[in-house]
Amino acid sequence: MSQDSTQHGERSDSVGRTISRRGALALTGGLVVGSALTGTAAADSSETVVTPGEPLGTVSPSSPIDPVDGFADTDWTAGTDLSVVKVTNLDATGEGSFKHAMERDVEGDGRIVVFEVGGVIDLSEASGELDPEANNMFVAGQTAPGPGITLIKGTFEIDGENVVVQHIRSRAGTQTAPGASGEGDAADSITIADESKNVIVDHCTATWGTDENLSCGDTASDITFSNNLIAHGLAAPNLHPDGDEHSNGSLVGHDTEGMAILGNLYAHNNDRNPRLKGGTRSIVANNVVYNYDTAVRLGDDAESNAGEEFPTQVSLIRNVYRPGDNTPLDDPVVGLNQEDDVLKALVYLKENVTQGPVEMLSENPDERLVVADEPPVLPSGFDAPKGTFANVLNAVSARPARRISYDESIVQQTKAKEGEVIDQEDEVGGYPDFGPVTRQLDVPTDGFGEWLAGHTEAVER
Repeated sequence: MSQDSTQHGERSDSVGRTISRRGALALTGGLVVGSALTGTAAADSSETVVTPGEPLGTVSPSSPIDPVDGFADTDWTAGTDLSVVKVTNLDATGEGSFKHAMERDVEGDGRIVVFEVGGVIDLSEASGELDPEANNMFVAGQTAPGPGITLIKGTFEIDGENVVVQHIRSRAGTQTAPGASGEGDAADSITIADESKNVIVDHCTATWGTDENLSCGDTASDITFSNNLIAHGLAAPNLHPDGDEHSNGSLVGHDTEGMAILGNLYAHNNDRNPRLKGGTRSIVANNVVYNYDTAVRLGDDAESNAGEEFPTQVSLIRNVYRPGDNTPLDDPVVGLNQEDDVLKALVYLKENVTQGPVEMLSENPDERLVVADEPPVLPSGFDAPKGTFANVLNAVSARPARRISYDESIVQQTKAKEGEVIDQEDEVGGYPDFGPVTRQLDVPTDGFGEWLAGHTEAVER
């Protein structure tokens, strides 16, 4: 698998420079689909309205796990008038920006956000948050020219119903503005807001969170995290209001139901790989978790499910737990969150792999942690594929067909059992900084689904 190998691991041919067809082939991984190349992106604010006959984004070319294998679906995209809105610059705000594309009024009953520009969007220029409240939105990061879209110095918060986000990188880091989504001044790189419904985050890269890397709030429903690279949560104690060493993978908030965490790579996160809070109903399948302190932690208090015998329920199937230098070999993978108000949790375990002497459960588990004979949480028709380790390492990140060098280094460290938890982004090269790569997209009104699938193929395989 090839990758870009420039400073910070993300490349641009040059600032504002027109790229040749050969250059475009290099940047996109060998295929230019449905687009004419130009040195400046079109600034036309007019929009194309498409009405897909079939649901969009149902297949992953790189992975045996598809974005719709969890509880969330893209059925809402079929037969719906959707406005195709173009992102034409890397500004944090204003016309043509990613933020504007997600928030502006549209003609259709929903929107598909496409990108005529690739590069870095600095969210510190927007108070550290990208937080559109939008329903019926498909963010197609795969349409951006190489090396794609990277968000820095802030949180991308997804707040709504019927939302898909694919092929985006988000790296919050130490320079995220106070007040961004998270706890106190700490922030997530990507987060799902409370009460959101039917949301898919697929083939994204979430790193350098100062709270968590990729998380979900309370009382959400039908949420899927699939094929993502979730790595290097920052551990520095001064970044979090509790003053403790941090570095977290994913937190799923109270009473969230229909949570599917499928085919992701968690690497170099101390804790929360993931943590599933009280009242949650989740499936965690086919993930690789490498170099952690604690892996799966379950439960605490609950509200809507508090009256159930087992308020917290999870099916853990075919995950791989790979110890690194940060992993205590005498600590089991699965345990209860250590608080007095933890309620009973039901866990189902099938064909999980622990490497080295690590065990899935303690020999004397807490009596509130009960092992089930059948999976309590399982999407209809889902059968966890075999070959987790190789499948995940082949498929994860925003652009697995041509990973930027930093993302590729995390995959290679997982293979070689190298690397470590970090305190700040400067330890791994710091924030990327490069000018825009642009191309004009010719969006078809007929055959839009095939057109989008071509872009997905180009960045995934």
